[in-house]
Amino acid sequence: MQFESRWEKQQRLKRQKRSGIAGLITAVVLVVLLGVAMWNGKQTLVKKNNEYESQKTQLEQQIKEQQERKSELEEYEKYVQTKKFVEEMAKDKFGLLYPDEILIKPED
Repeated sequence: MQFESRWEKQQRLKRQKRSGIAGLITAVVLVVLLGVAMWNGKQTLVKKNNEYESQKTQLEQQIKEQQERKSELEEYEKYVQTKKFVEEMAKDKFGLLYPDEILIKPED
C-alpha cells in the first residue's frame, strides 16, 4: 500500500476540479445549443402554420365561389328547360315568331 504525498494529492484534486468544471461547461453549452435548436424549430413551425392558414383561407374562398357558381348553373339549367327560354332562343337565333306577332326592325 502506497501513500500519496501531499503534492500528489493536491495535483489529483486540481485535475478532478478541472474535470468537473469542464463537464459543467459542456453541459451548459449543450443546454444552450438545444434551446437554440428548439427555438429555431418553433419559429419554422410557426411560419409554416401561418402559410397553411393563409392557404386554407384562400381555398375556403375558392370553395365559396365555386358553390355560388354551382348555384347559378343550377338556376340556369332550370331556366333552359322552361318554355320562355325556348321562345327566346327561337326568336333570337332562328328569327321565329308566333303567327300573331309582328317584327319591327329599326332603320339603320
